[in-house]
Amino acid sequence: MDLQQKLTHTFFISFTLLMGFGAHYFQHNQGGSGLELAVNNVVWIFFSLLIGLGLWKISAQQKVIYSKYTAIIFIALGLLFVPVFYPNNVLADQSYTRLLGLFAGILLFLSLQQFNFTRPQVEKLLLLIVLAGLIQACYSLMQDYLLPADNYFGYNVGYGRPYGIFQQPNVLASFMATTLILSGYLLQKINNKKLHIFLLLTAMLNIWVITVAMSRTGYLGTVIALLLLAPWAWQTNKKRLGLFLLAIVLGTGFASMKGDALGARNVSSLAEGGQRLVHYSNSWDMIKEKPLLGYGYGSFEKEYLIHTAEKVKNGQSKPEVSVLTHPHNDLLFWAIEGGVAPILGILLLVFTFILLLCSFKLNKALALLALVVPIAVHTQTEYPLYHSALHWLVLIVLVFYVDYESETTHQKRFTPTFFLRVTGTLIPLFTTIFMVTNLFTISKITEFERSKNPDIRILMHIVNPLVFDTNFTFHLYNFRLNGAIQNDNKTEIKQIINELETTVYRSPKPFYFHILYLAYKHSDQPEKALQTLQYARFLYPKDKGLKNADAVEKETSDAVSTALTTAPAKTTSSSLANSEANTLNIEKGNQ
Repeated sequence: MDLQQKLTHTFFISFTLLMGFGAHYFQHNQGGSGLELAVNNVVWIFFSLLIGLGLWKISAQQKVIYSKYTAIIFIALGLLFVPVFYPNNVLADQSYTRLLGLFAGILLFLSLQQFNFTRPQVEKLLLLIVLAGLIQACYSLMQDYLLPADNYFGYNVGYGRPYGIFQQPNVLASFMATTLILSGYLLQKINNKKLHIFLLLTAMLNIWVITVAMSRTGYLGTVIALLLLAPWAWQTNKKRLGLFLLAIVLGTGFASMKGDALGARNVSSLAEGGQRLVHYSNSWDMIKEKPLLGYGYGSFEKEYLIHTAEKVKNGQSKPEVSVLTHPHNDLLFWAIEGGVAPILGILLLVFTFILLLCSFKLNKALALLALVVPIAVHTQTEYPLYHSALHWLVLIVLVFYVDYESETTHQKRFTPTFFLRVTGTLIPLFTTIFMVTNLFTISKITEFERSKNPDIRILMHIVNPLVFDTNFTFHLYNFRLNGAIQNDNKTEIKQIINELETTVYRSPKPFYFHILYLAYKHSDQPEKALQTLQYARFLYPKDKGLKNADAVEKETSDAVSTALTTAPAKTTSSSLANSEANTLNIEKGNQ
């Protein structure tokens, strides 16, 4: 077996481990999205390994395999990166992880092309994705039907909607919808009865999960994709289509046995736009104000907060119930932060993808489109690609598959092999180090925030606080301020104020305002304290912590005094720390 064969073999082993195990990794955490969720760290380790193998493959074969769509992707990537160089990028550093993830996805697409897979090999990749869907379906049904109230996974059995490893029902539903449609597609392509049973079982369990998850996004993506898939499936093999639809009917029937629980989210509530309509309206108003350059990368949270607060003050909008970090629509998000350039990049990708589909007969084109519809629809109602690294990886593989089916690849000689081998080694190495240390951070943050008597020394063991900078700085400021108040250390309080003023400007979170308010109060600056509290209440009119700040302050002072006197080695578990930590976790849960 030569090097190229070894690389291909290693790629399939890695992909199998990812879909069979890595994508289902569980570790207790405090919720959130992206790298705040433990499973995403594991997925990114495999993500980087697949990229590294692709770069090594280029080195081994000394040529780059690409298609016209590859070139379009890199042009679009350039347009998405253009706003980084705009003069309004004061907070651009807050967008770098998103841009890095975007670039990683493009590299994965290129890496997949380098292996020049045979058709059975590509189908094997797709079957492994379906396997991941089957495992998640079983895990989700276990959550919904089998787990006791006091379970290891911390799943709230009274919640009534499974969320799988994704910790969000809508994200689970769009993944289930994707693997459901993929199973129906492969059922028509593969002539193997054992695999047919596997695919039909997956379809039945997936639609079962989609139904009990009660996700509007999941329902919409599933229905649209089924309608797109059906004509080609009918034309290809009517019997297999009938079996596929029977599996869907059976799965829906099993789910309907849940009865009253499903009725809790009735048809009328499913049809309502809810808070999203407020997000969309406010976001559209922001786009109209700065359509060309946007507000700058990384600035959405701050600018949306200020813009909405003004509208609420003038009676033009409803107040937000939590900090909004994304408008629940990816097009709006990129338009607000980057203006025209990123939207042109996204539209270029979509338009070229449609042209790619035009190279097939209409029914086949619709079937291929159906594969990406559930995730694509979800990007317009939430932000699954930021919440789940697995969604991003699967979407890249599916787009690669459509491009592969078009059979339009080209080759170009590429000889700088040493650079590629070094890069292909360092990318997975550094990614693994970062993700493993972040998993350790998740464990420490979770231990601290769930402790009845939190010890600040737990956080001092953290070596990689980057992802949890908000949590870390909040707890650190709270601890420092409590100690400074107890010891009447005006110098330390002034230093905390200086640091917090910068922090609040960059990240105007309610709990930062709360601590800043207390710091001003205890530095004999009552006017600034009042101004800070009033401005915070203007930004967050529904925040209970800010509304009751005076009462909390008194409780905090009493708790600080008692705790520091009786247990000087421990951090104080003050009412401020508890209430604001809860607020922080609620925000994550709403994202």
